[in-house]
Amino acid sequence: MTIAAIQAALESRLYGISPAISTAWQNVEFAPVIGTPWQQVTLLVNTPVDHAVTLDVTEQRGVLQVTLYYPGGVGTATALSRANAVATRFAPPQTLTSGGTTVEILSTPQIGSGLALDGWWVIPITVPWRSFS
Repeated sequence: MTIAAIQAALESRLYGISPAISTAWQNVEFAPVIGTPWQQVTLLVNTPVDHAVTLDVTEQRGVLQVTLYYPGGVGTATALSRANAVATRFAPPQTLTSGGTTVEILSTPQIGSGLALDGWWVIPITVPWRSFS
């Protein structure tokens, strides 16, 4: 299990949501286009948990943060529809895999309250995950 494989499994699940929108991936240059919706994807990793007396089972856990940016001042319906589509795409229970690594989604993603920020209507979606090795 590697963090890169966990990230790949989670990020690949975002593909297929229609309509597709531009995505700001971690550590990849991105310039949003004014007036065009986009999403920012961030993998946040928590402290690993060592299980068993022999400490031979490690649980990696964290959240995938998907933050939607929609043009401000045009209402919230389209942005909320996309937020629901993202949450539905990660609805539990489900198992994702990448490179032999299994990632579990066992909790319902949380759609946060929207807020206005620098001309954008911003909605965060938090997807909790875990993986064992």
